[in-house]
Amino acid sequence: MRHLLFAIAAISGVASTGVQAKGTGTVCPGLVTGAAKKAYAEGTITSCKKEVDHGVTQFEVKLEVKGAKIEIDVTPEGKIVQTEESVEIAAVPAAVMKTFSAKYPKAAPSKANKLTAADNKVSFEVVFQDGKKRHEVTFAEDGTFIEAE
Repeated sequence: MRHLLFAIAAISGVASTGVQAKGTGTVCPGLVTGAAKKAYAEGTITSCKKEVDHGVTQFEVKLEVKGAKIEIDVTPEGKIVQTEESVEIAAVPAAVMKTFSAKYPKAAPSKANKLTAADNKVSFEVVFQDGKKRHEVTFAEDGTFIEAE
């Protein structure tokens, strides 16, 4: 009987600690999925991937919300550290596009994302191709260059 109760408790613990992302074999920890569902209750988790960046572990959770694709970075403790939403290039602030054009005069942006940090600071990621190489460059909302990948 004691083994049966232990087995039931173990199974219940596993079921409550994670959710399988739709159409994937990835199990996202409960605190991570809880944060995603709290932020986007109407969304469907489409993928959840554990990442280690500069020694920091987080989960990249992709959601589909009313037809829009949203990506959030969540700590294992369930804190959302960044939200990334696709935006039309026309929606990127003029200051960002001015700096982008000055820094990359021959580049044509193919995609843009609005990044919102946990402290609500907004930045923009502009994506472009240079031959076969894809580049992502990030700018502060005022056009200040942050980084290139």
